Amino acid sequence: KRARPDIHSRAQGPAVPAAQRGAAAMVGFFELWDMLRAGSIDFIGQKSAFDFQHYVIWIAGIIGFIYGLIMQRFLYTFYFIFASTLFSTVITLPSWPCWNRNPVEWLEPKEEAKEDKEEPKKSQGGGKKNKKKD
Repeated sequence: KRARPDIHSRAQGPAVPAAQRGAAAMVGFFELWDMLRAGSIDFIGQKSAFDFQHYVIWIAGIIGFIYGLIMQRFLYTFYFIFASTLFSTVITLPSWPCWNRNPVEWLEPKEEAKEDKEEPKKSQGGGKKNKKKD
């Protein structure tokens, strides 16, 4: 009999050492501090942070509007939106490790070939020509 793979099991990728997992791995206090100071967020983390901020503020605005409508005070709507803006800023503005799970691996720059560069020759046909009138 052939061994049939389990249909319900998840496909496992190649094993990645802990040093290469980036910010998704558990980090210590000093690594976290260095990451927050560096301020780098990958592209997927930027989109996730934007989406989080967008949805939190909109949901809080809707809830605040309904609560303000029931209580007949627009100020409550402002409180909800302002509090959600502060909350989402604290969550999304620093470069927390959850926003840097997919760091970009940049390619090494190519070295330029060292050649004797000649000065560009001035074109003979261009520019104003001095013509003598006969």
